[in-house]
Amino acid sequence: MTELRVALVGVDHWYSALPLAEGTRVRAGLSLAGVWDADPVRAAYVNQRYDVGRVEADWRTLVDDPGIDAVMSFVSPDLNHEVCVAAAEAGKHIIANKPLALRLEDASHVVEAVRGSGVTFLPAESRQRLGPNAQWLRQWVKDGRIGQLTSAAMTTWARLPAQWPDDRTPGWFVDPARTVGGGWVDHSIYQIDLLRWLLGEEVVAISGQTAKHAHPELEVEDYGVATATFSGGAVATLENTWTAPDGGFQSSYTLVGSGGAVRMDGIQGRLLVSGEVEPFSGWVEVAPPGRHDQAADLDHWTAVINGEAEPVATVEDAWHNLAVCLAFYGSVDAGQTVREGREGLA
Repeated sequence: MTELRVALVGVDHWYSALPLAEGTRVRAGLSLAGVWDADPVRAAYVNQRYDVGRVEADWRTLVDDPGIDAVMSFVSPDLNHEVCVAAAEAGKHIIANKPLALRLEDASHVVEAVRGSGVTFLPAESRQRLGPNAQWLRQWVKDGRIGQLTSAAMTTWARLPAQWPDDRTPGWFVDPARTVGGGWVDHSIYQIDLLRWLLGEEVVAISGQTAKHAHPELEVEDYGVATATFSGGAVATLENTWTAPDGGFQSSYTLVGSGGAVRMDGIQGRLLVSGEVEPFSGWVEVAPPGRHDQAADLDHWTAVINGEAEPVATVEDAWHNLAVCLAFYGSVDAGQTVREGREGLA
């Protein structure tokens, strides 16, 4: 394939959609061949900023066009599964927003469509696996540098998301008809995906609580904390909020193994390790591997499509990540732990 012609369907999750649009525009072998959004003003903005040259009034026109090779779906989760099913059935390769759908049944339809067509599917939440930090962690775990992972604590403290760069109102992000939940799922889905990948295991039990601390007017939570158990016995605490003030964002994690630990300080950007780091003992500060270039993920996507690389993640990962998130909210509603068999939550 000499050039991959990509359509951008929706920019609801503009945090990812706009960097990917820019990456598609400037990368050799890729072209941004069309855009659609439910808001014509936003679609016009993308068209002009990224020199697209084509705006459609109906997303299906782009998906059904035989001249389009791939689709980046960044509509809100209520529509995401419909776009993905249509794209897969039309033979288009896909990068899709997170979560994949509102219901597991709808996500299963996406899995069936992708499997049936054989297209490449890259979940948005799994793109982090390609970043230098995640790759470094993966290698440390694979090499046994901290032993068998036994526990993890991950925290993201963020403010309310904005529905557009110049519009600080949260829009669809807080609409329970358009997304799975609020402040917890917004970032926990990344944590779940990362831990599933590092451990090579599924979540078999989850419990948690939600609250509205800073934004009682919302219909969704601005605070959530979960305790998740993986099939090998590791336990993770996942705390995510929309309670941070402007400029107060921070994301940190600690991974503890049988032979050491790794901690990332999200405020100072310090990476600390304790384990096989001779001749040192105790906690040792090391330089973080580097920042993640979102648009560079397109290189991997393209390589997989061209048969030059194995996919870092698949549509099944998006399904499992959603299953865990839905189980968390089911636990909150029921006031008890949701448990499943060794194969994971479903």
